Amino acid sequence: MDPTQFKQKPLFPGRVFLRSVLNKEIHDFIRECDGIRGFIASKVGNIKKQINKPKPISAEDMEAILQQAREEQEKADKAFEEEQKEERATLDPKNLNVVYIDSESTSKDVTESVIESKPKRRSRKTSQPAAGSAVRVVSGTFAEFAGVLRKMDRKTGRATVGFTLFGKETLVDLDASEIVLETK
Repeated sequence: MDPTQFKQKPLFPGRVFLRSVLNKEIHDFIRECDGIRGFIASKVGNIKKQINKPKPISAEDMEAILQQAREEQEKADKAFEEEQKEERATLDPKNLNVVYIDSESTSKDVTESVIESKPKRRSRKTSQPAAGSAVRVVSGTFAEFAGVLRKMDRKTGRATVGFTLFGKETLVDLDASEIVLETK
């Protein structure tokens, strides 16, 4: 996955908001659905027998949740539009380096035209992570984990990254394309 791509994350993972008149039939139906663990509830009843009574969300709280969802959607839409504009700009014919060849051109003329039309290579230093660098995993099983690069094998394209899990460093071999330098 390209680190410039966006991955949607749910605002309230594992939560379902339902507006209904809750009776026993609906309550039991929802409780029996796969993946449903229960309601946000408060305990009611006496000491010997307490039950979880679903707790309604106030209209103000629900409006705040919906407003947050709208704002997140607007941000995602703007980011998507900007990405589309950039993509269109790179595909704009004005930015493409096209060679037009007529039928009377000799093969030597064609070769020279193609050579002249090749973009000049700019010497740029790519920021290759070095051992000890802080890195972040952008895809795969450990996506969004941050760790320290311990070893980089450029021949095989593999990187050994150390993650601190439960107070102990655990080394994991990852594909080099799955990590990026952590920017602070």
